[in-house]
Amino acid sequence: MNANGLALVPCRERGWKMGLANMLAKENHGWWRTRRWWIQGLLWLVLLNFASADDLRGGNLRSFLVVAGLVLPIAAIVLSQEAILGERHSGTAAWMFSKPLSRPAFLLAKIIAYGLGFLVTGVLLPGGIACLQVIAGGSSPSFLPGFAASLGLVYLNLLFYLTLALMLAALFNGRGPVMGVPMFILFLPIIPDSTRLAEFMPWRLVTDTANEALPALYRYLLSGQPLPTVAPIFATALWCVLFTGVAFWRIRREEF
Repeated sequence: MNANGLALVPCRERGWKMGLANMLAKENHGWWRTRRWWIQGLLWLVLLNFASADDLRGGNLRSFLVVAGLVLPIAAIVLSQEAILGERHSGTAAWMFSKPLSRPAFLLAKIIAYGLGFLVTGVLLPGGIACLQVIAGGSSPSFLPGFAASLGLVYLNLLFYLTLALMLAALFNGRGPVMGVPMFILFLPIIPDSTRLAEFMPWRLVTDTANEALPALYRYLLSGQPLPTVAPIFATALWCVLFTGVAFWRIRREEF
C-alpha cells in the first residue's frame, strides 16, 4: 500500500527508531517530490527578496531579517500543526500506527523533514539570493559573516515555533490552541511589559521588542559588534528541546 504516493519498504529498525527511515522518506517525499518545495521557495523569494529589493541593493539587510523573523514562524505554525492534526483527523495517523512505526519516529520524522524543508526554502535560498542582491548593489562582501550568523538566528527562531506547534498538536485535538498559542507568543513582544521575559524567549533574536533598551541580537552581528548576551540563544534552544520532549511524551500516550 502507498502513503502519499510513496511505496513503503520493509522496516528493519527496532525500538523508538522503528519505522523512522520509512516515515522520513514519506515526509521528505512530501517536500521534495511534489510542488511544495518550489512553491515555498518562490513564496519566500517574493515575500523576502522582492519586497526588500530596494533595501538589499542599498546594503540594508535589516528589513529582510525582520520580515523573515515574522513570516517564517507563521508558515511553520500553520504547516507543522497540519502535519499532525491533519493526519489525526483524516485517520492516516491511526493507519500508520497499525504498521511497524513507533510514535517517536513518527514525530521525529516530521521535525527533521519540516526543519530541513524550511531551512532550504525559507532560509538558505532567500539568504543566498539576498547576498547576491547586496553585492550586486555595490556593497563589500564583508557583511557575509554577520549576515550568515543572523540567518542562524532566523532559523533558531523558526525552530522555536515549529517545535511549539508540533508539541501543541500532540497535546490538543483542535486547531484553536495549536494555532492561537504560538501566534500569541509571536506577537507578544509588541506589549511593553512582556519584554521582562525577553532574555528567556526567542524575541530578541531577530525582533525589535517594544523596549528600545533591548535591541535584537542580529543588529550586533550585522555591525560586527560582540553580542551583549547569549541568554536568548541558549534559552530558545532549550525551549526547542523541551517542546520536542513533551511532544514525544504525549504522543506515546495519545489514542488514535
